[in-house]
Amino acid sequence: MNMERKTMENKDDADPRYLQLWVRMLSSSTRVTQILNKRMKEHTPLTLAKFDVLVAIDRAPGGVITMSELSRMLLVSNANTTGMVGRLMKDGLVEKWALPTDRRVYSVSMTSEGRKVLKNAIAIHKGWVDELLGGIGEENLEGQIALFSHFKKSLSGIEA
Repeated sequence: MNMERKTMENKDDADPRYLQLWVRMLSSSTRVTQILNKRMKEHTPLTLAKFDVLVAIDRAPGGVITMSELSRMLLVSNANTTGMVGRLMKDGLVEKWALPTDRRVYSVSMTSEGRKVLKNAIAIHKGWVDELLGGIGEENLEGQIALFSHFKKSLSGIEA
């Protein structure tokens, strides 16, 4: 019996708490993202999406990443990545070039200005995350981390 069929047969037996948990997770994530994006735009020259791109580039070995790798890392389309990198280039925060061995493959790295902006944004962002997640309470942190680690692991075997 495949998973889809099993899910359909057990539809009436589904635990409504799973849907309730999903709604809570999604609404919480959306709200945190909204707050961080608003603050990022008000206090830095970045949006949250631009910040995420710079962080991904920064984490790449040697601070250089191909456009395809960047798309995979950010879980967004190549077109989305191309547009975002174009905007970051216009802002003078990243540079992009074709590989000499394959002119179809482009690599991206941060400029010195990009590294400076990111360093400042990371410090500010960390404070906001601490503030926003502070309501969880230190006594619950390890349990929440374990919960989401387990959840992430359980999702790794499920095809998208």
